[in-house]
Parts: sequence; structure tokens; C-alpha cells
Amino acid sequence: MAKVSQPDRSGMMMVVSYTLLFIVNSLVITIAATLFPSAVVLGTHALSSLWAVFHSMGTLSLVNTFTIPFVRGYEAREKRMFTSREWMALYFVENAVMLWIISRFSQEMGLGISSIVAILVLALVLDTVQGTVMMAIEKMRVK
Repeated sequence: MAKVSQPDRSGMMMVVSYTLLFIVNSLVITIAATLFPSAVVLGTHALSSLWAVFHSMGTLSLVNTFTIPFVRGYEAREKRMFTSREWMALYFVENAVMLWIISRFSQEMGLGISSIVAILVLALVLDTVQGTVMMAIEKMRVK
């Protein structure tokens, strides 16, 4: 009898990862802009707040999602898996750098962040929430 293999679901998991990260990132940045309007500003004269969220968090979510296959490739080359702490550290640095870059292009992206402290706090909050969501996705992927 022929052996039946499991279908490759990695492409679908990338779509799920992007969608969930986009939702989580959008919620966090919208709540931050609502609670701290002097530190996080959404929108410009040409972009509404909604479009600012789509542009900026779409970009952040895309970079977050495309980090996964690069890390998986690195893990395969080194023959070791990243720990949860390493993933969280990687995403914290990535979020901080990407928030800084996105906020430097505030006219195009529609996201303005007032200081590096606000960026670091946002990166920490994003890292925590993303980590929770990504661990849940990883449990789905392994099943």
C-alpha cells in the first residue's frame, strides 16, 4: 500500500501568520494612538488614520512574517532550534528597528512616534502580544 504524505501547509501558515500579525499589530498601534495621542500619531493630511494603520502595520506584519523562513533556514544550517527567548529577542529588535524606520517615513506611512522611548515601549508590547499569537500558531503548525 502506498504511503500517504501530509500536504505541505507552510504556505498557508505564512498567510495565517501574516493575517494574525496584521490584526494584532493594528490593534496594538490603534490602542496606543488612542491612549497616548501625543506619543503615537496615526494619519497625515493625505492619509486617514485607517489607511495609516493599513500602510504601517501591513509593512511591519510583512517583515515579521518573512523573518520566519529566514530563521528556519538558519536553524536548519546550524542544526538547532531557536528557543522562545531567542524568538522574543529577535522580534523585539525587529519591531523596534522597523517602528523606527516606519516612523521616519511618516509622510508616506502615516505613523508618527514621538521618541525612541515610545518606540521601545511599543516594541515591547508588540513583542509580547506577537509572541503569544505566534506560539499559538506554532502549536497549530505542529499538529
